[in-house]
Amino acid sequence: MALFLLIVGQAQVTVLDGNSMLAVAQSIVHDGSFAVPPALGVPGHDGETYYSKYGLLLPLLSVLPVLLAQPIGALTGRVDLVEAAAAASIMPLVAGALAAALFALARRLGAPRPAAALVAAGIVLGTYLLPYGRDFFTEPLVALGLVVMVERALAGRERQAALALALAVLARPQSAAFVPLLLGFMALRGDGVRAIARTIPPLAVAAIVTVAYNLHRFADPLEFGYRPPVDPGFTTPLPEGTSGLLFDLEKSLVLFAPALLLAPLALAALWRSARATAMLLLALFAVTFVLAATWHSWQGGWSWGPRLVIPGVALVLVALAPWIGSSRRRMGLAGALFGVGFVLSFSAVLAPPGMQLVDRAPGTVGPQIVRQYRELPRLTENSIDAASDRRARDGDYRRYLSLWQANLVRQVGGGAALPALLVTLSGFAALLWLAVGLVRDLRRDFVTETMSTTR
Repeated sequence: MALFLLIVGQAQVTVLDGNSMLAVAQSIVHDGSFAVPPALGVPGHDGETYYSKYGLLLPLLSVLPVLLAQPIGALTGRVDLVEAAAAASIMPLVAGALAAALFALARRLGAPRPAAALVAAGIVLGTYLLPYGRDFFTEPLVALGLVVMVERALAGRERQAALALALAVLARPQSAAFVPLLLGFMALRGDGVRAIARTIPPLAVAAIVTVAYNLHRFADPLEFGYRPPVDPGFTTPLPEGTSGLLFDLEKSLVLFAPALLLAPLALAALWRSARATAMLLLALFAVTFVLAATWHSWQGGWSWGPRLVIPGVALVLVALAPWIGSSRRRMGLAGALFGVGFVLSFSAVLAPPGMQLVDRAPGTVGPQIVRQYRELPRLTENSIDAASDRRARDGDYRRYLSLWQANLVRQVGGGAALPALLVTLSGFAALLWLAVGLVRDLRRDFVTETMSTTR
């Protein structure tokens, strides 16, 4: 997963949220500070210094790549571009880790390896999560924390589960809303008091770090930088947000993640065999959904699909794995729906969804799937022309393909095309070698398990 997303990555940070968090990492490396440029932050407690309002974990993870980028940046004279490319490489690694965590959770739920692999790959590549495996948002990081949390909780590793949740809180402080769900699940498992006690240290550290960060920025332990009128908070009526997340053509969960059509059947089966686990997954999805639906920007800003619900979608879809594991027909159906999801969202990998903002269609709340594909020929032509046009170097990224190969040629010139092609072909060769071995092993498992079931 990580290798594929690196091959089709963009090696740049484009969105406002991402640039704000990248600026924190750059500030730490260059100035030993958390301050960011005014355009990327909100005023701090002194009214003069500006700070990012987003979680601290992704900036901290970006510090090492930004630091390692300094020698290359100095040689090329484009430190800012190299730093952004290095930081952007984190997201494919996060998505790869998420796929591994989903596989582990699916196995923990009792799914055979082929079904677990299909669902893990499908969630990352076959839903609208796909473009977020290369874009600088925190939702994949939160999803990773929650998936590991559930898997470790089911394994009886309460402290590890709490550590995973603590990381999700540091990535996105709103994740603190999941703490009562983890504690409640621990209480239901019998060894409630001791289990809950083991969760306290990691969660306490996350709370202390979050409070300290708020005090440093805003001199208020509960101030996160979300201030009206720009960020009025949870002001959307629940029915309005729910309707948008379910039925709006630019944000519908079912449209951007077709495999969700099977989720009710899979959850019903899980409910019969492991009720507490099914309740936990449903509760995590419900909290994620309600938080997104009632947020003042339930759309998640101008982003691909219902971005804010990504962690909940990943968790509820993992329930498909044990349900499809005993049936070729179900596996085929799930694979087909994940395939449809991949086709629907791959255009957001090839081109930036923000390009639709250049000429925004009236009444839209997010990028449209059909238009995303319709604009690809024009953006491809722009990227080809950019190879010989130095003016394109600092042009609006939304007018070009978002693949790193296209960005490299645009920034360096046509001479970079051949090295980019060679690196890409080498990457796909390595990917094919890995995929062939993986598919062979999984097919052997599938045949073995099918024969065992038949007997």
